[in-house]
Amino acid sequence: MIYFFLGILLGGVIGYFIGKRKGGNNNPSFINDAERIKSENISKLKEYLNTQTDEQINNEEVRKLLNVSDTTACRYLDDLEKENLIKQIGSDGPKVYYKKS
Repeated sequence: MIYFFLGILLGGVIGYFIGKRKGGNNNPSFINDAERIKSENISKLKEYLNTQTDEQINNEEVRKLLNVSDTTACRYLDDLEKENLIKQIGSDGPKVYYKKS
């Protein structure tokens, strides 16, 4: 029983130091990477909207353009809608698209 608790304690200490070493100051954090990628993708999306002649876009186009999931494409479109750059046309499903405001 004592060996069991010593093993858990030793494993926790080793895990702590390994985790601390990998999360050092040299490596950017996951959150910073995710925010950077999101910012780049939103910029690409805005640029794409500015080059569109029909000034509209849908979820499928966003997914193909940015190589992201359906959920991520929806979030990006929602972000642009909150910035009043686009307006949703339709309420649900594959017929929904967004027009430039």
